[in-house]
Amino acid sequence: MVATAPLLADDPDVLLQVDQLSKVFDVSAPFLNRLLERQPRRLLRAVDGVSFHIPRGKTFSLVGESGCGKSTVARLVVGLYQASAGQILFDGTALSTALKRGQMKAIRRRQQMIFQDPFASLNPRWRVADIIAEPLRAHRLVRDRTALRTRVAELLEQV
Repeated sequence: MVATAPLLADDPDVLLQVDQLSKVFDVSAPFLNRLLERQPRRLLRAVDGVSFHIPRGKTFSLVGESGCGKSTVARLVVGLYQASAGQILFDGTALSTALKRGQMKAIRRRQQMIFQDPFASLNPRWRVADIIAEPLRAHRLVRDRTALRTRVAELLEQV
């Protein structure tokens, strides 16, 4: 059982609030197979009752053993999976509401997943500048190619 605090939606210092988050996957055989073989549905509880909040400007680490649900929580927080239960507030906006209203594009401009294994997540045929430019292009954060090159150069200078 996880102790929970009240939602902090009105607190401007909280960027992300996750409250009693749960995700259940249906891992059953296909319907006709279950029907013919008289098998019940099988459910996998991947995440159960996770709660935390991240203050604005702070770093947060989610750690645990392999298979404990860290990646599932991350996918729920960025809206790649829909929660079975619980609530996610990003900068005071409920993710469930944002999904319904088509506001996820604006939220995705401000939150991204960064995968740990560079060999699985980065294309080795791309140059570093192209990898950095991709999200800028995808989210239309620059006006033209010149602005894109300038912004990529600025970001590379920071490293």
